[in-house]
Amino acid sequence: LSSMERFRSRRCLSSIVSLAALLLFSFCATSKAFQPRIASTLPARASLFKKLAPPAAISDDLRDMFSSATSVLQKKNQSGKGAEEEGLASAAVQRYFDAWNRRDMKEACAQFAEECAYEDTQYASSFVGKEALEAHLNRVAEALPPTFQFCIDDLADGGSVVGVQWHVENQGKPLPFTRGCSMYRVDPSSGLLVSGFDVPEPAPLKPGGAGLALLSAASKVIEEPVRGVALVTWLAYCWVVFFSNGILPGPDATQLDPATWQEVVDLSLNFFLVAPLLHLPFSPALHPGLEGVFNLLLAWAAAFSGFAADGRNGRPHGSMVPTLAGMQLLTNAVFLPYLALRASEDKAATGSVQSDDGGDSGDASSTAKTPPPRAPLCYAEDLSAFELLVGESRLLGPVLGLVGLGSVGWGASWGRVEEYGSDFGTRLGGLQELLGHDRLGSSFVVDLALFALFQGWLVDDDLRRRGVDPLQLSGTSNVAVLRLAAKFVPFVGLCAYLAFRPPLPTRPSAEQS
Repeated sequence: LSSMERFRSRRCLSSIVSLAALLLFSFCATSKAFQPRIASTLPARASLFKKLAPPAAISDDLRDMFSSATSVLQKKNQSGKGAEEEGLASAAVQRYFDAWNRRDMKEACAQFAEECAYEDTQYASSFVGKEALEAHLNRVAEALPPTFQFCIDDLADGGSVVGVQWHVENQGKPLPFTRGCSMYRVDPSSGLLVSGFDVPEPAPLKPGGAGLALLSAASKVIEEPVRGVALVTWLAYCWVVFFSNGILPGPDATQLDPATWQEVVDLSLNFFLVAPLLHLPFSPALHPGLEGVFNLLLAWAAAFSGFAADGRNGRPHGSMVPTLAGMQLLTNAVFLPYLALRASEDKAATGSVQSDDGGDSGDASSTAKTPPPRAPLCYAEDLSAFELLVGESRLLGPVLGLVGLGSVGWGASWGRVEEYGSDFGTRLGGLQELLGHDRLGSSFVVDLALFALFQGWLVDDDLRRRGVDPLQLSGTSNVAVLRLAAKFVPFVGLCAYLAFRPPLPTRPSAEQS
């Protein structure tokens, strides 16, 4: 074990990363502690262990280690032990890499035993069990665009143990800093892999999930550059709203202004204007225009619950519910990153489009030619109770539309008439004066503007979930009009879309399928 530690520390300071797995394998072969186990797993013929000459760049001691390991393997092969295990790990590993590159994670995990253990040195702990491994592989697959492929450079076949040297390519071109080596062990009785050990190019820290998140964001922006707009806007938003001084009035968030925090509490108590409408005794008296802006913003944020199916079970970015809850507190600070990092729906999954009357037409005369579906649609049965009862409710749009427009009316004319009168010009002037020195209120205006700009980003994928190809809609169809309204008519268009959009399909019965 001390030799292993010395080896690990030495590889972080040397240039031998591309042969890391082979060197680990060589260590195991030359160590007295590991020789009995290696001897029991070697194939009968030494020719099955590929003779991989070490590159001239590695140090003499490592070259000697490699040569010694090869000699030991050849001697052990002469015993004839392990012939029945010949190539089991090699075949399983090659099937695993092939399935990975096709993003068929079910097939990739099928190469592993249920009680497998997989260690990636970029992470602090191993992934134990097939369920944990599949979850990890799905996260990694989501972080990498489909054009990224893991390519095997060399494979050292030791029967039930195999070492693999690999690198990553994007559209056939090798990517820098993406080389690595892996070791796998197979169960001879089942032919399934029981362990894996990945050694990517070393990093001084173990980035784990944080590194994967950064890689995921970068790969998504590379694949769909428009996502960069949301990320850049988010960075600018956070700077302007929370940290800048002089752009928006009032002190920034780091100064922890007591008046700002009190204003947050007071507005929250008047959530959706329930307390002031019912004249509850704890209801704070605030400017009705500020209350109207605040509650319009909350209603608008809640309207995105209509896209809750975007985070249904099985989606790699997870449930949308935490995002929706966060939007009620931090609005675009939560919404914009979600737009940039979420997974798009498979654009090839839709096999039909809406006819001009808004119905789903399947006949040859009314359906545009589309490729056959490669993936199932989202079915109503796939959703959680919240996603189905709230996100798919026909009442969501009208109720929130009433709240939002009512909030505008409250601020414009009929809220707190005794204190502020009913003249629109006077009330507007008072609101402008307030926003001129109120940091929180002016940030609400920024939030409303950003909601208007990004409101339509989830609409096309929502239509795809419903069996509608948004790019093949007729310009005069009901669904096409709803789509345009949801994209370009702030708030009201979104509420109308949620009320009248096509329903999600229901899963066919066994007899129908």
